[in-house]
Amino acid sequence: METNNIKDIWKKGVEMNVNPYSDEELNEIVVKSARKSIKVVYPGIIFRLVIIAVIVYIIANLFMRQQSIEGMFTDISALIILSVSYFLWEYSAYKMRRYTNGKSVREWLEYRIKEIEKNINFNAKYDLVIYACSFLFAIGFYVLYQIVANITPSMLTVILIPLGLVVYLLIVRRSLNRNYQKALHELKELYKQFEESDK
Repeated sequence: METNNIKDIWKKGVEMNVNPYSDEELNEIVVKSARKSIKVVYPGIIFRLVIIAVIVYIIANLFMRQQSIEGMFTDISALIILSVSYFLWEYSAYKMRRYTNGKSVREWLEYRIKEIEKNINFNAKYDLVIYACSFLFAIGFYVLYQIVANITPSMLTVILIPLGLVVYLLIVRRSLNRNYQKALHELKELYKQFEESDK
């Protein structure tokens, strides 16, 4: 995080009565630091690659494997849900990181702080419902796939898949909540330093 660097730059400029960076350069430094903070609330490159690999696998499955109408319908449904979810997630990440030149950095930061606070409040109220619905939907989809593919479930998969899903959702929930708090703290710290520089 570059917030300390920013503080030092502004402090030096005030002490020397000289601004070593132009306003535009300082804005770039602030936006870059804010983007780094925002980045932690979105899964990284490994998650992206896994999602893209699954999408490619489903598409390959549709074209290269002979299957029943029900199997094709299941694959197409999975592909649509995954593709739309991935697109919305990428769009949200792009929108949060995007900065238009000429826009006030203060307003830009304020908006990001409000959006993250909104997400934290929403998660505090509804995250149990969201994760419970996600679990039920995933299990329902898994059971449907087993039925359509005519796979006889073993005792091991009946226990391991739901248990693995519960553990995964708990890890994701904890990680996301922690990352949102971290991003909010860093953005508020940046905003505070930005305000101090104007005094």
